[in-house]
Amino acid sequence: MPVLSEENATITRHRDSVTAPRTLTPDDAFVKANQIALNITHIVNPIDGKPFISVDEIERFAPTVVEQHHRLKNGEGDCRDGDTPMLGWQSLPDEISTEHLDEILSVTGELSGQIDAFVSLGIGGSYLGIDATIKALTHTYFNQLPREARNGAPEIYFLGQSTDPDYFRDTLDMLEGKRVGLNVISKSGTTTETAIAFRILRRMLEDRHPGKIAELIIATTDSTKGALRSLVKRFGYKSFEVPGNVGGRFSVLTDVGLVGLAMAGIDIHEFTAGFRHMKKRTDGDDFWSNLSMVHAAVRHLAHQKGKKIEVVATNSAAIYQLTRWMEQIFPESEGHGGFGMWVSPSMYSEKLHANGQMVQDGERNILETFLRLVESNNDIEIPVDPDNEDGLNYFPDAGHTMSFINSLVIDGPAFAHFEGGVPNMTVDIPRRNAFNLGQFYYMMERSVALSGYLAGHNPFIQPGVEAYKRAMFSLAGKPGWENDGKAIKSAIGKMKLKVI
Repeated sequence: MPVLSEENATITRHRDSVTAPRTLTPDDAFVKANQIALNITHIVNPIDGKPFISVDEIERFAPTVVEQHHRLKNGEGDCRDGDTPMLGWQSLPDEISTEHLDEILSVTGELSGQIDAFVSLGIGGSYLGIDATIKALTHTYFNQLPREARNGAPEIYFLGQSTDPDYFRDTLDMLEGKRVGLNVISKSGTTTETAIAFRILRRMLEDRHPGKIAELIIATTDSTKGALRSLVKRFGYKSFEVPGNVGGRFSVLTDVGLVGLAMAGIDIHEFTAGFRHMKKRTDGDDFWSNLSMVHAAVRHLAHQKGKKIEVVATNSAAIYQLTRWMEQIFPESEGHGGFGMWVSPSMYSEKLHANGQMVQDGERNILETFLRLVESNNDIEIPVDPDNEDGLNYFPDAGHTMSFINSLVIDGPAFAHFEGGVPNMTVDIPRRNAFNLGQFYYMMERSVALSGYLAGHNPFIQPGVEAYKRAMFSLAGKPGWENDGKAIKSAIGKMKLKVI
């Protein structure tokens, strides 16, 4: 094997996915070769003679999980935001039509041909799933590749997810001299971070293309109301819908996610097929056959046994982005009334040289979840060195490549941390394709919904997130919030501050 193959397989696979036939029903051989698996060996096996959670414990808890699964599927329980049951994500995979996906491809294809760079404006669920999916399925340095290596896709950028002016300006520098298209994603159109970004980018487009910006803007927003919908009606922007019954962190399969993915050349038909497949796998009531129920049960019992932090670690820079998506959907859905685990994304082996000591020998309040990429797109040979000063010739002598070493970055820590008293489980993701990402997202969406039901709270609202917004609006002097602003400033003024 040469040290490097002739072409990066990530580029090849992305190109092949763009030219593949669009289908929502992959053949049986493809489905069989792409089955996500959950391994709980290091949960139920004994540590010092006793398992962290025994199989018997899980089986005694299983009927409770199945009961909550029934309630979730039947639309029962605490699942409303206002008057709306926020369960549209459950049936969404079966409701999306080929015609709708083709419509998205038509609109994004037309815009792609007119631009050099595409900016997706959104925060939280309007950002993380899109970013994670694109990074999981494309080249690490996607924007630095020539356009032909991106299969004709424009460069992809994200704004509206923070208010850092230096980051914003740096991104604007990357857009200088380029034809730019936008997708602004906001149900209300008044989300502060995203609305500020849209104001700035819209002004930039108006300065560059006076009177012609409507053809460069897509708005993904509420179907009938809100500030952004008003702009759509006024200026004639192309538009897609944020469904009223799907919360932001569950929205990657809605237009919220699909428009940006299509622009990057992701196969959104295969992506949808992955959701459909996992929905089918997790619709059933047989506990041990249902990945979401087992995953939710283990995490709930772990929390009851004192686990407060979930380290979600992976050995793949591409898959690492999925841990960042989990960092939102689990804490935001679970963090109610003192319940829930803090999710800490980790890239191994980098973090093994940073906080690995804490995981191995620190406080035993950690549950570890590994996301293992079973098959990388590429493999690289480790050369033989005649001098062998680093003592690593035993790798090439045994035929070990970088893929083999990278697999040990999961296997080694999983065993060592288990032996050290940190229970862990592994989600095996066969390879980097849209089908597997769709499966993964749906598995975790159903798991976290079950988690909320098991904890006895509504996993589809986030009242704690609104608290910071109230404080920011008040301190900024937003009209109607003046009295709150005075109260907060007064409270801050009365605090005994010590600045050293």
